[in-house]
Amino acid sequence: MELKLFSAWLNDLLCPQDFRDYCTDGLCVEANDKVTRVVTGVSFRDRLIDRAIEEHADCIIVHHPNGFWKSEDRVLVGKFGERMRRLMQNGISLYGFHLPLDGHMEIGNNALIAKALGLNIVDGFMREGERFVGWIGEFDQPLSKVGFAAKLGEVFPHGVQTSLMYGNDSIKKVAICSGSGASGMDEAIALGADAFVTGEIKESVPIAVEEAGFNLVSCGHHRTEIFGVRALAQKINDELGISATFVDIDNPI
Repeated sequence: MELKLFSAWLNDLLCPQDFRDYCTDGLCVEANDKVTRVVTGVSFRDRLIDRAIEEHADCIIVHHPNGFWKSEDRVLVGKFGERMRRLMQNGISLYGFHLPLDGHMEIGNNALIAKALGLNIVDGFMREGERFVGWIGEFDQPLSKVGFAAKLGEVFPHGVQTSLMYGNDSIKKVAICSGSGASGMDEAIALGADAFVTGEIKESVPIAVEEAGFNLVSCGHHRTEIFGVRALAQKINDELGISATFVDIDNPI
């Protein structure tokens, strides 16, 4: 497939222009004019490039386009320059989709976590630009804290990293924002959520959760963000007929 057509398909699907993000969303490195084999992963890193080369891929798509955050200068020296040389020498283009792969209603991290937990999405929260990043869902029947923990264990095989259960024992409405999304806690409480599922938290969060009498769990930044890139690989396979493989290089954070 022509790279420009592949870019148009991705942009139509993920609508990066609708999000106020702090990294490049879309094509970051153009190293080929074709896309015949794709590798997806959570974060841009050396080991993902290694796998792309092993798979004879000419395209990588990541959720975290490390090196392309707005706080980084993108000068082609050091480790960043080395990675760019490897991409160019092997004809591997790079895409990054950050918030668009958190907030997408079909293949976004948060919608897929809600689906895996058995929640029905009822509201969005944490608006960034024109779209929501997080979602709020409801169980058909409330769960106890024990039942909620069991459900989380099914969705996250590595388990819950931090469990802060100071709120209601009856959990029906759950807010979800993957990665470092705990900053949306106050909004989630205002919207009537009984619990919040996120990836990682800051030192101040346990204090805020306790003082608010709320329930919050963190299940890992990386581990809450495998859902979107995995689903995107499957969609590329199914809809475009392009071979796409999700590569999970675990990160315990």
